[in-house]
Amino acid sequence: MIPDPEKAIIAALDHYMPDLSTAGRSRIYAQPPKEWAQEAFVVVRATGGGSSRFPLLYAVCYFEVECFNFTRGEASTTARRAGAALAQASREGFRYVTDTEAGYLFGHREVNAPSLVYDGLSSKHGDTYMCQGTYQVSIRALR
Repeated sequence: MIPDPEKAIIAALDHYMPDLSTAGRSRIYAQPPKEWAQEAFVVVRATGGGSSRFPLLYAVCYFEVECFNFTRGEASTTARRAGAALAQASREGFRYVTDTEAGYLFGHREVNAPSLVYDGLSSKHGDTYMCQGTYQVSIRALR
């Protein structure tokens, strides 16, 4: 069975961006944390789209990677690093293995390059910047 792609992407980013962990706790989430204004963090959102020619063998998935930080430069840097980390994870066949599922990533494509979505002037939170990139990544079950 093909593993949960969103969980696999989060695990890959955790692996390739260890600096986004604080005291052993990851700051890469599937949805923003409740105390989101107190830390810089990354949100991975699975989006619609993608189709596999062989859906029983692999899944083609689209993801938005949203990087929140307190400065525009840091949000941009984190977003570009996240895109590079996903490319590396796909190139190296990052393996996602849990007690119940296992798979590996391949076939990375940048759909939309990281760009500033909102800044302190245009958002409700004057001290927060968010850069977002969209990526296509495929995942296959380990056999």
